[in-house]
Formats: sequence, structure tokens, C-alpha cells
Amino acid sequence: MILGTDCMRENIIDIIAYLMAELHSNHAINEKTVATLSNQGYSQSEISTAFSWLADRASMQEFTSVAKEGSQYSFRILHDFEKMFVSSEVFGYLLLLQQLGVLAHGQLEEVIERCIATGQQPIELSEVKEIIAALLFSTDPYSAPGRRIFLHPTDMIH
Repeated sequence: MILGTDCMRENIIDIIAYLMAELHSNHAINEKTVATLSNQGYSQSEISTAFSWLADRASMQEFTSVAKEGSQYSFRILHDFEKMFVSSEVFGYLLLLQQLGVLAHGQLEEVIERCIATGQQPIELSEVKEIIAALLFSTDPYSAPGRRIFLHPTDMIH
């Protein structure tokens, strides 16, 4: 399933990062969270898709394993060649997503590889969010029958 526009995909990644940060800070995610996101200009469809992704991963208990994996005494630094394609701003964003449990270590590596593959020196953060969205919303690892990652425009999570 194709997920909206480029801007919509970027917004969904930002919402997911926000929600994960809230969870890591032990803040409740409720109607007030949805209202805050709406007030920040995110659409109901973007918010619902982010919540759908979050609920899907929570049901698979992925967050605990990803969070543990990210805190296993390893620290990723960029090689000089990688630095030509991945700015410090982009790398900081990727590390934040990994720390929040949005990206697993292997996914972080794949994003960096895809950044290099674009040939853009350095790649823009908006394009990195596109790469992340494509990676997070691919159906390969989660292609169980009857499952879908994206909501239809009329679907809502209550």
C-alpha cells in the first residue's frame, strides 16, 4: 500500500518519534496527546497511521527488544566516507530514533547504506525521513496474513 505524499510520510515519522519519546518519558498517550499533535498541524490520517504503527509494534512486543538492543554498550560512529553523505544533523536524528526504539541497529545500518546509495552529499533530513518511512512501513518482515500496517483514510484508532 502506498502511503500518501512525501510530506505525509515525513510527518508520520515525526509523530512516531514524538510518541516514542513520550513513552520513554513515561507520559501517558491519550486524547490529550492526539489534541497536541492536531494543534501542531498534523492531520488525523497522519496521527492514526502513527498510532497504528505503534499499536502494531506494541502487540508484537518489539519495543523492549529494540530498546535493549540499542543499549548493549555499542556506539555507532560514521566512517569518513559515510560522513560525506550523512550530516551530523541526520546522524543525530538517526541515533535518536534508535535510542527511542523506532529503529533497530540493523535498520540504522540500512538507512545509512541507503543514504550513501542516493549519491547526494550530504542527504537532506527530509529525504532520510522518506527512507525511514519506506523501511518502517515495508510489509516484508510483518507480512502475516490479514495484517496491514497502514490505515485506510476512514479508519481511526479509539
